[in-house]
Order: sequence, then C-alpha cells, then structure tokens
Amino acid sequence: MIEALTITPPAERKQEIRRPRQERSRQRVEAILDAAERLLERLEPADISIYTLAEEAGISAPSIYHFFPDASQVFLALSERIQGLFVDRLARQPLGPFTSWQELLGARFGEARDYYNTHPAARRLLLGSGLSATIRARDLDVDRQLAMHSIEDFRRHFHMPDQPELVERFTELLVINDAMWTLSVHRHDCITDAYDEQARRAREAYTRTFLPEYLLPRDRASQAA
Repeated sequence: MIEALTITPPAERKQEIRRPRQERSRQRVEAILDAAERLLERLEPADISIYTLAEEAGISAPSIYHFFPDASQVFLALSERIQGLFVDRLARQPLGPFTSWQELLGARFGEARDYYNTHPAARRLLLGSGLSATIRARDLDVDRQLAMHSIEDFRRHFHMPDQPELVERFTELLVINDAMWTLSVHRHDCITDAYDEQARRAREAYTRTFLPEYLLPRDRASQAA
C-alpha cells in the first residue's frame, strides 16, 4: 500500500508571524490576507487551512508557511489589519455637530455596526467563531486605543468633566457593547436591529454611571478645530 504523501512545515520554524520589511514580501502577505478575507465571506475559520488559502491566493503552501506557521496566525494578522481600520476610522472626525453624547455614541457605534454587517471576515474573527484567545487579547488592547480616541472625540464636541480613569470606563463601555453584538452574531450571523437596540440601551446606561445626562456642546468653530 502506498501511503498518502503529506507536506508539513519544517519542524524548526518558529511559531510566530514573520513580518516582512521588503515591499514585495509585504505585498505577498497582503495577498494572503486578502485571500483569507474572501474565504471568510463563505467559510468558517475552522474550515480554512493553509492549503485552502494557497489555492485561493494562487500562492504555494510553502510560500505561505514562510510567513505564517498555521492558518490561525493568518487570521490573527487579518484581525490586526481590521482592528487598524477601526482605529483609523475613529481617528477621523464624524459628521456633526452633535447636540448630545447619546447622538455621538450612536453615530460611532452605528458606523462600526455597518462595517461588521457588511464584512463577514471582521464579524467572524472579532465577534464570531474565529475569536481565539489570542485575537481576543489583542482586541482588548485595541479597545483601549479606541477608548482614548473616543475621549478625544467627546472632548472635541462637548465640554467634558475632569474625571479620573475615563480611559478605563470607555474601554469597559466597548467591551459591554461587543458582548451584546457577539451574542447577536452567534445567533443570527449579523448584528440585528433588536440586538443593536439592546446594545444601545446597555451603552447609554453604563455611560450614565460616569457622565452626566447632559454635556454642554462646544461651538462649531471649536469642533472644527
């Protein structure tokens, strides 16, 4: 009997992502991540292997192993790219002016919900079955960055009280919201209107534990600056 030939990555390969510096290699990595994102539009992470990725990307499996020890590390790198997009989006000033902090929260989280609902890869990796312990740990670190941007956003639009540990409170706010959205994705594979309404209530209720019901808006010139 002839045994099936299997290809395994070299035993000495380090179990970590290789982050290239050369432009050509960076483009190769981006192509791998693009392939992973396309596959996640129709498959669960558990159904995707290095060989599935290789076929989708039109790249040999050894070439992918050169950068990633396994598919889970590809998903980690893709989640980092998606999280970077969230940080960049939050760094941009949203439409305004806002008359209340509730409006500002609604606009920011509405933008995030729309992104999740139109990007299955983001949904599956950050809110769904692909959420590994490593991705979750990175996500919590990113939540802190998002919290700091949120505070800057609030201060741009409103006169904010001087309170200690605002970063912690806003980080907790993000975690509370994600818990509701994760439940919706688990049950419906999207963030439904009903679950988003429950998330809104939870967001606003928690925000009221550290901010007053009304914040004095800044004038438009101050917001633009």
